[in-house]
Amino acid sequence: MTEEFQITSDDYVSAGLLNGEMTSRAKYIHYAIDASLVALGIAALYFEKYIWACGLIGAAIGGNLLPFVLRNLYSPWYLRHHYDKYKAVKKPISISILDEGVKFTSESGEGLLSWQEIHHWREGSSMILIYLAPRIYHMVPKRIAEVGFPLRELKEKLIEHVGNAT
Repeated sequence: MTEEFQITSDDYVSAGLLNGEMTSRAKYIHYAIDASLVALGIAALYFEKYIWACGLIGAAIGGNLLPFVLRNLYSPWYLRHHYDKYKAVKKPISISILDEGVKFTSESGEGLLSWQEIHHWREGSSMILIYLAPRIYHMVPKRIAEVGFPLRELKEKLIEHVGNAT
């Protein structure tokens, strides 16, 4: 089955944010570092080292506040700005699921991405990203399932040939 779609500004932002998400392993490391900073800060309070306590607890707060601001304010603004200047992403794209892989077609050309060439894939609430390399990906908006594209089949084939989403 072949389905045609266009990447919208919201799709582009969703894909960029999904691409920028930490992996589960990175999240656990981040949480461990935060917990350690807070624990050391509390210990510093106990030993009346208030400057150290403020610095350690402040580092834990800042280590969470900065990514929050970047992800929720700066990144969406920057991605929308980038989308407005990126003419090729606005062209209609067709996607087909084949036994050999996934075929993408647009005015600019076409390409078959074989299952063996897929580096990994990610799934978010509104988007699937299929990676050719660690940071190069194709965007597949989940909304195309509403018009009949077999998204479940795509995910099953990705799991079968590539593995679980990262």
